[in-house]
Formats: sequence, C-alpha cells, structure tokens
Amino acid sequence: MVGSDWIAAALKALGTQGAAVLVTQCVVEGSAPREAGARMLVTADGFQGTIGGGNLEHHVLDQARALLGRAELACLLQDYPLGPLLSQCCGGHVRILLERLTADDVDGLAEVAREVAKSGGLVLETRLSGDGLRRRVLASGVPQHLNLPAFADASGTPLMQARPPRSACAFYRAFVGPPLPPVYVFGAGHVGRALIQVLAASEMSLHWFDGRPEYEGGMGAVPVQRLNAPGDTVATLPPGAICLVLTHAHELDYEIVRAVLRREDIAFCGLIGSGTKRARFLRRLAADGAPAHAIARLVCPIGLPGIEGKTPFAIALSVAAQLNAIAGQPVRGVSGVLE
Repeated sequence: MVGSDWIAAALKALGTQGAAVLVTQCVVEGSAPREAGARMLVTADGFQGTIGGGNLEHHVLDQARALLGRAELACLLQDYPLGPLLSQCCGGHVRILLERLTADDVDGLAEVAREVAKSGGLVLETRLSGDGLRRRVLASGVPQHLNLPAFADASGTPLMQARPPRSACAFYRAFVGPPLPPVYVFGAGHVGRALIQVLAASEMSLHWFDGRPEYEGGMGAVPVQRLNAPGDTVATLPPGAICLVLTHAHELDYEIVRAVLRREDIAFCGLIGSGTKRARFLRRLAADGAPAHAIARLVCPIGLPGIEGKTPFAIALSVAAQLNAIAGQPVRGVSGVLE
C-alpha cells in the first residue's frame, strides 16, 4: 500500500472486523523483494498489500494473525535474514514492524488522514514501547532533509544506524504521503477493457465510464458507469485525478478532453491516438479559446515509449507503466522511502 492508502484500509477493516495488523517493512539491507516502507494490512480472513511475497510474507502473515489474538501486545519488531532463516536466495536482511490496530486507534488514524490531506504528507512517529500516546505527527509537510533515521531511542534521539539494536528502538518514524490519485478511464472498448484489467492489479482507485448504454454495469470487478453529460461528470472529479480518454468517438473524446483541461487541478489528461489526432485536437482547443498552458497539459499519444505494439494489451501495459512513473514511484526518505 502506498502513501496513506493503508489508513483508509485500516479504518474500513476496523469498522467491519474490529481488529487488524499493520505490517511495515522498516529496513532493507541487501537484496529483498520489496523496498523499505512497503506495507500490508492483515485481518483474520485476508490481507491487502504485499511486502514481496515468498516465504517472508508467508511467515509474517502467520505472525500477524497470531498477533490478532494477543490483546496484551500492541506491536512486534522483528528481524528476518532472508537467506539463513527463510531460504530466500535474494539474501538480504529486513526489519518488520507489526502493529495491532483496534477500535481505540480509529480516532487517531482518522486525524492522521485529515492531516495528510491538509499538508500533503507528514512524518508519523509510532511508539514501540512504554506508556503514552501510541502515534503522533512529528512534522507536517514533505521533509526537507531526506534519509533521516527511521528509529529513535526512549529519549527521542535518532539512532543513526540503519538497523540499530531492537532493544534500543523506542520509536519508529516514517513519512506518510497522500494516497495514490484516483484514475478515471473514459471508454469501455477493447483498450479500455485491457487497461482496466492491467490496472486492477495495482492499488489505484479505478473509475470507468462509457456513453453507450449496452456497456453499463458489468465487465468485471470495476463497474462501467453511464456517461451521460461529460462536462458534468468531469466537474465532479476530485482534485489530483488522472484522466484517460479512449472512447469510441473522437467527438466525445474532444468533449471530455476540453472539460478536463478547463480544470487546472486535474493531475493528468491522457488521450489515446496518433500524432495527427493530437495536432487536430490542439488546433481545435486553441480555436475554442483554451489557454496555451492548458493545451500543453494534453498528453497524446499516451503510454511510455519502448513498449511496442498496437494490441490492446500492449497499449494497456504502456499506459500502466506511464501511470506508475507519474503516480507510484517511491522517493527515498525517512523510513527508506517517501511513499
């Protein structure tokens, strides 16, 4: 899970099941399947996110479910040498924090989520031992100095080693950024279906629209919503949204693109098509009075270069890689990553 997505997932799980375990990979030394900062949320009957799979994840899932039944324990900090202990040939060493979450954590987590939404990110300090407040916001906003130590001792003094002795670690500090931006896909044709299938494996929130009534509803885990008035639909999108326009009709594409580019708070406007289609859209937008800075935001064709092919699957892979590059890349920081 990326950014503060784990908070929303935790609040939902606590509302339905009453308890969950947050798993955070705090430290990575050497090679490991996932980076520092990777998280999972574990409940009695399932889990979300991944710390890389394999024997490590299997073992940690067992520990997390055991912790669900240990009311006397709030957290565990564990080290795992991947080669000697777990027979994983990547051979690195990871430190895992398991935190038992209950209804007592709901208000605090909700407050952290609100603060992230206000500030764009924060450093969250989690107490690992002793009495007092379990979590507090250490600093709001994106840290100016990256690669800060992840652990501090009982006095709050940062422990400078990447993996200090567990007995010395009284606090864990990590950056919590905003959740991944939601993705709005306009068009349920062959490319739209392929794209939704590929993106469904990500942690992005997906929303799918098509103007044809026969496409409404079905087609898998993400329902197709009826697109009646593109301008009205675009006006309801949240700030920071990613929009991908690939409908069956160029006139409809243009109507959606024009509405999206009127909103300066939309993070990305991508249009399927050729260079010729792009040139025509740019001329038409200029003739319609769209300002130059808005027109410049149109990305067409969509997708990263280097992934060849015009099949729906190839296009979907290329677009998914582009979205990962703009929305899903971790930045190194307090806990090993700024998510």
